[in-house]
Amino acid sequence: MAAEVCAVFPIQKPAKALLRDAMTPQEFVAALIDNKKLVDGIEFMAYALPAREGVWWGCLCMQHAIGEKLTAPERMAATAAVQWVLQPSEENRAAARAFVDGAGPGSAAGALAMAASLTGGSVAPPNAPFKPPPPFASAKAVAMAVKIASTKADPASMPKVQRSYIELALDVAAGKLI
Repeated sequence: MAAEVCAVFPIQKPAKALLRDAMTPQEFVAALIDNKKLVDGIEFMAYALPAREGVWWGCLCMQHAIGEKLTAPERMAATAAVQWVLQPSEENRAAARAFVDGAGPGSAAGALAMAASLTGGSVAPPNAPFKPPPPFASAKAVAMAVKIASTKADPASMPKVQRSYIELALDVAAGKLI
């Protein structure tokens, strides 16, 4: 249910006011879109999707927004994120972390590599005691990546782009794009 997802991230009060008892995620997203709470819709979908699907959604949004304009370090980070999506192994998860700094965690590609790296394992440095990632850290990084990607649109078309990204997430959630 939508309320379960809303309980795990800091949803804004105007968006939370749209939430009704027994509302499905799809119904809540439709209400967010209808009320132009698009950033809240992006946040909701990042937390609603399983980690693998969330990273994939972020990769699709980044590709739409930036495409061939990725710098070499961003391309390497994006490739690492996609590699983890295709083969979500511990090795690929750990490898994604190596590309975050080069791309920059404030870039969509860097945020996606970070999201992949935060899906399990330890976030501690090598040879340090095991330290799991914080809960929902991957979802938070996916949300950041999608929001960054949406800012690449011209300001007048940003709401349309954000809505299309939310609709894309619904397609990923339905298994249509993964």
